[in-house]
Amino acid sequence: MLRGELKLSTYHLLLSWCILLTIADAFSSYSQRSRSGFVSLNASPIGDKSEIISALNEEFEYQGRIDVPDPDFRCGFLSLIGAANMGKSTLLNALIGEELCTATNRPQTTRHSILGVLTSEEQKVQLLFLDTPGVIGETAYKLQEGMMEAVAGAFRDADVVLVITDMFSTPIPDDELFRKLNLCDKKKIVVINKIDLADKVTKDASKDGDQFHNSDNEDPEQLYRRTVTVEDAVGNWRNLVPDALAIIPCSAMNGYDDVGVTALRTLLCGGPDVGKAFRDLGRPIPGMFLPGVKFIDDETALDLIPVSPPLYDPDTLTDRNERFFCAELIRGVLFTKYSKELPYCCEVRIDEFREPREGDKRPIIRIKASILVERDSQKGIIVGKGGAKIKEVGVEAREKLEELLQDKVFLNLEVKVDKNWRKDEKKLKAYGYLK
Repeated sequence: MLRGELKLSTYHLLLSWCILLTIADAFSSYSQRSRSGFVSLNASPIGDKSEIISALNEEFEYQGRIDVPDPDFRCGFLSLIGAANMGKSTLLNALIGEELCTATNRPQTTRHSILGVLTSEEQKVQLLFLDTPGVIGETAYKLQEGMMEAVAGAFRDADVVLVITDMFSTPIPDDELFRKLNLCDKKKIVVINKIDLADKVTKDASKDGDQFHNSDNEDPEQLYRRTVTVEDAVGNWRNLVPDALAIIPCSAMNGYDDVGVTALRTLLCGGPDVGKAFRDLGRPIPGMFLPGVKFIDDETALDLIPVSPPLYDPDTLTDRNERFFCAELIRGVLFTKYSKELPYCCEVRIDEFREPREGDKRPIIRIKASILVERDSQKGIIVGKGGAKIKEVGVEAREKLEELLQDKVFLNLEVKVDKNWRKDEKKLKAYGYLK
């Protein structure tokens, strides 16, 4: 996605400006001929081009008449980056208030970078969130390489990096990416997700008094994973990312109204009343903000996102089409129906998507999708005895598709073998994982 991509309103602005200059040239030429005696004018001679443009601006009152960008509007990219199974997709869904991304309790379910758009006309801001695949330390096949390329691209494009972790302070497993994170001058916010697990983790820890004993010989990564309180997690991440503007605990599974999610959204939007949103979290935890900062004010929050016209219309939620989300939804059902590695070997392609025709007595969306696996043995498991298992998938997927599309759906699923597709560069390019 290119920052320089022009939206339609910008095109209209440029077109109107060209027309304006043409009119100005005409008036200027007309005025010159008048002063030269070719044309007699009763009015006083019109001045130079800049005076003409100024006069026309006043005459036609452009503000509101054509789509002139608001000089105070802000728009920027925010990349959600972290290890697998940190709840990045759940957090994005909570931030924008829509079930945009497939979220499961299985790690590494996100394969593509997915754009989520949140526009606040009241705060004059458009936030472009990029949900990324979970970071992998060492890739095992070409598909994972493509996924990590998506993470790297999102990191490069970000105006703000949102580092997503959990109650165990799970670190980013890629040392090089983590080094770049700390060396770059991008604005950073750490989000500690899944704080609803705090009580459970504490209880589990109490069963074995020595389980979380700090030993000088222990691996630091293991110590991070042993965090059992929000305070410990905040302290750990303040040491790991010392220049983070804020370290915000939340529970994304609680959705849009979670106090931590609300505080994060308010901060990113630049208000209103960022201080109140953070006070609602309770007493500040040491390390939550930069040294010497008690609460972040609206002025600081407004500086997070650069001044820029919006890239999308206010009602836009994403740049992906319905076919993409239908495929992701079906793939998400596979993770609920099959265990272990099998869902990771599957790719879902939408072969046909037919809208109902006008005048149909029974309007219905017809979707034909292929589930691609790598081996014949995997196909047998997906289909199940007598087709029972794939029928279960179809029933659940159809119900979810009807909820997504708000219409009746006829779903036809076919399981096909596409040998070793996860390792085939040409196929991965065709499926959108590699450029």
